[in-house]
Amino acid sequence: MKKFKILFMGSSFFSENILKTLLITMKNEVEIVGVVCQPDRKIGRKQEVVPLAIKQLAEEYQIPVFQPENIIESLKSLQLLNIDVILTCAYGQFLPKAILNLPKYKCLNIHASLLPSLRGGAPIQWAIINGLQTTGITLMKMVSKMDAGAIYVQEQVSIGIEDTYTSLVNKLITLAENMLIKYLLKIINNEIQEQEQDENKVTFGLNIKRSDEKINWNLSAQLISCHVRGLYNTPIAYTTLNDNIYKIHQVTVTNELSNALPGTIVAINKLGIIVATKTNNIVIKVIQPAGKKEIIAACYYGSKINPIAIGFIFK
Repeated sequence: MKKFKILFMGSSFFSENILKTLLITMKNEVEIVGVVCQPDRKIGRKQEVVPLAIKQLAEEYQIPVFQPENIIESLKSLQLLNIDVILTCAYGQFLPKAILNLPKYKCLNIHASLLPSLRGGAPIQWAIINGLQTTGITLMKMVSKMDAGAIYVQEQVSIGIEDTYTSLVNKLITLAENMLIKYLLKIINNEIQEQEQDENKVTFGLNIKRSDEKINWNLSAQLISCHVRGLYNTPIAYTTLNDNIYKIHQVTVTNELSNALPGTIVAINKLGIIVATKTNNIVIKVIQPAGKKEIIAACYYGSKINPIAIGFIFK
């Protein structure tokens, strides 16, 4: 059997797990001839350069790694690999036509939504933030327009009421791995017919901006819960109080209503910090003051020296 030569492009935890599947489970069907990922960046307070996990995985298997600031910089090197297929998954750069034209057979993308819904770089977060009940994986053809290529196959997963970004990522990784095993060779061999996306149904899940992370207390309690869960555990939703930033890690929705302005702290008890919203009250369960570690919000109950008190209003 011919082993297809695949150039894999990805930079995230999601991508790393997909690469593992290709290297281990599909090693008899495909050969990874190169891995392209984002350049290593300085992270943390110490601003240390830490190699990407996917880069370390590729090096463990002695696979050439390319980390250009702009993918076109590596064009000549990639041309030498005699690529059959380019497979991308959360890579982080647009691919120009010169790169799209490299493979002998196809240029494919693994996208973590049910396209044409949620095109863009943060479909998993936005699926939860928007209160969707289902999302999924799309195996699609790469084109020069963002996530606009024809669809080969889609499968879906449910979004539970307690799902966070982290838990949903793990669900989608498992789904994507199984789909690759079932469909990748069929797609390459033209055994699955592609279908164009309906442009009238396009929505977007673009990269999360700092302004997207801030909680809007004028929303319903349910949507605020979705917001917090959709950003956990990265980048984490936040709110402000007296010009201080507080990251909110976990909340629950109550059956209680109050007449207070949205964002008002209406109680602090053993459950946590109770906050009014446009609809039901919310309980903040885990909170993180700026520059400190996250704590159980109930720690503020009974405290004599308390920067958070009943009547204060989160902005």
